[in-house]
Amino acid sequence: MTAFTYFKDDWTPVIDDYLAKHLADEVDSKKISQTMSYSVMAGGKRLRPLLFLATLNALGKKIEEPEIRIACGIELIHTYSLIHDDLPAMDNDDYRRGKLTSHKKWGEAEAILAGDALLPLGIQWIAQGSNSTELVKIITQAVGPNGMVGGQYLDIDSTNNESVAGDADFINKMEWLKTGCLIQASVEMAAVYAKATDIEQAKLIDYAKAFGRSYQIYDDLVDVVETSEEAGKATHKDQEEGKNNTLTLLGIDKSRKELRDFIKQAKDDLHGLNGEILAGFLDLYQKVL
Repeated sequence: MTAFTYFKDDWTPVIDDYLAKHLADEVDSKKISQTMSYSVMAGGKRLRPLLFLATLNALGKKIEEPEIRIACGIELIHTYSLIHDDLPAMDNDDYRRGKLTSHKKWGEAEAILAGDALLPLGIQWIAQGSNSTELVKIITQAVGPNGMVGGQYLDIDSTNNESVAGDADFINKMEWLKTGCLIQASVEMAAVYAKATDIEQAKLIDYAKAFGRSYQIYDDLVDVVETSEEAGKATHKDQEEGKNNTLTLLGIDKSRKELRDFIKQAKDDLHGLNGEILAGFLDLYQKVL
């Protein structure tokens, strides 16, 4: 096994256990806790918390309970975005990761409230684990109107909108905000928390930008190349629903080339760092290349 595989196999159960225990212990209403936990514990790669922990590892920072709390706070925020993204007014998905989406399981109002609860709780965990206003600033900027929410708005605005169908700059911006910002924040928070040097921070942020930009391309390719159990979406769904993205802009072959270019760039950005585990995250893309 690779260093990345060992790292993932070691820390994913730790993340899962922490999420399950603390969502049960720290939410007073058992019904709200159950609704929140349903989506948080539905599976997934735990990509963003693992990126945070792997960046700490690359910088020689010991991982203990506070660091796990920060990492899990990131996962809560990510899950909030998925619950809301699946809603009828957004992507209107019935399944995610092979299970009913939150609004299909519990009801639309309950799903909205579960997402509403996960977002501030995630920020709270990050603040408590780090005792740092800088980390709170990074995460809130990443998911706010100039980050993920802004990207989701552009995504909605561009659906069935022929005026942006061939606009590469628009699509790049939309996909970066929608997906890349939270990935970059996961790495950047770790760099700040571990007190990385200016050079280390610059390299890690460049890596995160390449990784974050490429992840949306990969995610869309998975939907086309094979039915994605992890995403729970039907093949060609984006094309059928009038979505505009890199895949619809470039097609499969050119999107794969774009993805390969980003992989090379991300690996180059890690030069001079203890980046073997971070580089291993890029192996996730092999299934679509």
